[in-house]
Formats: sequence, structure tokens, C-alpha cells
Amino acid sequence: MAIRHFDGIARRAYQEIRSEIRTGDLLLASGNYPVSHIIRHFSDSMFSHVGFVFPWNNRILLLESVEDDGVRAVPLSQYVEDYECCGKGYDGRLFMARHKAPISNEASERILSKAADELNRKYDKEEIGRILARVTLGLGHHGDNRAYICSEFVDVCFQAAGIIFPRDDRGFIFPEHIAADTNVTPLWEIAV
Repeated sequence: MAIRHFDGIARRAYQEIRSEIRTGDLLLASGNYPVSHIIRHFSDSMFSHVGFVFPWNNRILLLESVEDDGVRAVPLSQYVEDYECCGKGYDGRLFMARHKAPISNEASERILSKAADELNRKYDKEEIGRILARVTLGLGHHGDNRAYICSEFVDVCFQAAGIIFPRDDRGFIFPEHIAADTNVTPLWEIAV
């Protein structure tokens, strides 16, 4: 699946866009890490990761699900300035996008409440295997086991506000499906 509406969007410094970021804006990543390459390959995608952000206490926090930590909240600035505490930004490209549906205060509360309910959900080795089987082999589907790949986490949180993202014909949802949704508008590429 090729996503062309992200081609040629403005590339802006993180400090320039901070004040324009809204609750529910999507972070889409295209990493240069081994796991990122695997995800992009098996999902036929330019994107390997998705999460969503919310402003809080003069910070922009990213809610995401990652293979090492499960569901977590991290400052978005860490992606830009000090990803994985290694003294440099994310190795890859970062994009911000926004769903066209207006996210009211009530909808924001429902999305963030669902995310808070899922914070710190850990993966065990068995669950990682099931997730990898879903992503790489197309086996199984996400059940109500409260363990998620990144796109499943974003999807379940947005469903709490009535926002439904498309899936592939097998019922899977990857970062690419969220990015390709006609209701998702690219905003900027973040200069890292």
C-alpha cells in the first residue's frame, strides 16, 4: 500500500510545532531499526510505528505501545532529542497527522481514559510470539487480552470516542492503515 499524501509535506522543527499540537494528533514513524524494517516489510508500509499525543503541563506526551515496554507514555521530545536515552533523536522519519473528526473535550477524555486504563500493560514472551505471528504471518487476531501492537493500541483508544480506522481484508490494523485513512490528514514531518 503506498501512501502518497505524506510525500512533500512541510518539514518543521519540533519547537516550531509544539504549540499547534492537539490531543489525539498521531505520531507516525518510519524507523531504521531492525524491528522497524520487519514491520514495514510485512505490513507493506512506509510506517513502522504509530502513537498519539496530548499536551499536558507544558509537555507533549506520546501514548504508544512498544515491544520492549508495552503501553507507555513518554515525552515526545525524547523521540526528537534523546530517543532511548542514547543522546540522539529517533533514527528514522517522524510525521504528525490529525484525524478530521473534531475531538471534543468529551472525546479526548474517553480516548485518554482508555489509554490510562491500558498503561504499563507488559508483554510476556508468549504474547510477543502471538503479536509477531499476527504481524509477520497473518495468523490470529487481536483479542481482548489487553496486549497490543502499536496500531491496535491506537485503534482501541480511538474506538472509545467512536473513531474507527480501516483494516486490511483479514481484519488486521497496522500503522499504514491509520495513515491511509482518508480521514487522517498529514500535518508535518518533524525534523530530527
